Amino acid sequence: MSRIFVIDDEPAMGENIQRMLRQLEAEITTFQNPVAGLERALAEAPDLVFLDMRMPGMGGEEVFSRLHAAHPEVPVVFLTAFGSVEGAVLAMRNGAFDYLQKPFKRDDLLLVARRALKVSSLESEVKTLSSRLEAIGESTGLSSRSPAMQAQIEMCRRAAPTDATVMILGESGSGKEVMSRFIHANGRRRNGPFVAVECSAMPGSLIESELFGYERGAFTGADRSKKGLIEAAQGGTLFLDEIGDLGVELQTRLFRFVEERELRRLGGLEPVRIDCRILCATNQDLAAKIKAGSFRGELFYRLSVVTVRLPPLRERPEDIPVLAKTFLEMFCARYGRDLQPTPAFYDALLRHAWPGNVRQLKNVMERISALHPDGRLEPADLDEEPLGADTAGALAQLPWKEARERYLASFEGAYARAVLARCDGNLSAAAREAGIDRKTFYQLLKRERDAEDVAETEG
Repeated sequence: MSRIFVIDDEPAMGENIQRMLRQLEAEITTFQNPVAGLERALAEAPDLVFLDMRMPGMGGEEVFSRLHAAHPEVPVVFLTAFGSVEGAVLAMRNGAFDYLQKPFKRDDLLLVARRALKVSSLESEVKTLSSRLEAIGESTGLSSRSPAMQAQIEMCRRAAPTDATVMILGESGSGKEVMSRFIHANGRRRNGPFVAVECSAMPGSLIESELFGYERGAFTGADRSKKGLIEAAQGGTLFLDEIGDLGVELQTRLFRFVEERELRRLGGLEPVRIDCRILCATNQDLAAKIKAGSFRGELFYRLSVVTVRLPPLRERPEDIPVLAKTFLEMFCARYGRDLQPTPAFYDALLRHAWPGNVRQLKNVMERISALHPDGRLEPADLDEEPLGADTAGALAQLPWKEARERYLASFEGAYARAVLARCDGNLSAAAREAGIDRKTFYQLLKRERDAEDVAETEG
């Protein structure tokens, strides 16, 4: 049963809301004292809070600020008089769910309550899944208060029980692999293997044999037969990350496998039947690549039966406090820290550009958890200022895509250097610490150096 708190100094308001929401399966608790209501909500986070904007002792904005800092996932609906609507709208920009202007109609109250409880239920389910994936070393990054992100999560939830191929589009760090694992975990193949293939990490000369496998003697050095990664996904899910980096010839072979669900190992004659689901992801504009002839249109259409578009973090700022809190809790538990973010800390997070999306936010929260002593987190603890005026001015002279790539390369390089320094220059140890393979870690360092070389040349 859902739990709803009503914090309003007028006794009649709490009674009216209880009466108007009788048909909901919910336990409704009213508080005339805002301090008592806040203390209870902080101790036992409800599923929804109706909060009066103006109350003696403690105003609704202060109650919201403190509650939202501790439990950003709890939807808060402000109850406003005519003169306080502007404040409620401002609160919505800072993360409040909605507002109702007094006097409001019963239908309007029911509508906003049902919407808020649906969001709360969705986040509860996501949190449960997050715990399951965290137990195996995967954080989901799926908690969302953004309508755009919630729509994509819901689409994946509906597609998960089927075997439809799914194409996940989004910028680097936006959570494409996390979403693919969400689909796998909610599908009928959840007990089968999840095989992730990083198409951009393997040279073209190797990826075909890695994907399709080979027979003994297929090429020099093939002294034994080997199953490929596609075969390894038998009974489970094959996730092809950055599929836009596949060469056209390999796309042709992959298209035949997708159509027939059979493959032949390199040097083999007998077809091997494969029963697996296929998920793909890319940060590239495949429509442009199809037009340029570098990606096969028929393969794209076959792989994008369901197309998911993940919005970048800058387009869903309401998710930043939720994700930051999730990551801080996860890393504080890992490193044995007790850190308490202040509202000002969350405000500082919201001012950041986050060109690296959720991945960058996660890395920053891990750094803070690993290095910060126990206590309160203030804006200065971020230790990384938002994009400076000089840098912003320089990047503003470039097209958006190029500016973003330049800044992202700088962030990735700085992150890689910091991890490398922590591991005393041991590249393999640093890659393990970052959770990526050695070659990808090296590419992060190389990419930044290439960007610096270009900047020097242009200068």
